[in-house]
Amino acid sequence: MRSRRFAQLQRRRSQTEARISILKRGFLGTRMRAKGFVHRELALAWSVLAHNLWMFARMRKKKKKDALRKAA
Repeated sequence: MRSRRFAQLQRRRSQTEARISILKRGFLGTRMRAKGFVHRELALAWSVLAHNLWMFARMRKKKKKDALRKAA
């Protein structure tokens, strides 16, 4: 942990692992029920797609709301 580069990589790793956990638990609802790597990879890919679409919808909604505020 004395190396600045090592500390930065560890922080990045924890962020990535947390995001994957959120995707697996939050968008799939419970633990993955798929058996085998290929099926788990597919389930995670679907949850990533759902997450990205959800984030995109939130961003568009916020942008529209901000535009309405500026116009008023």
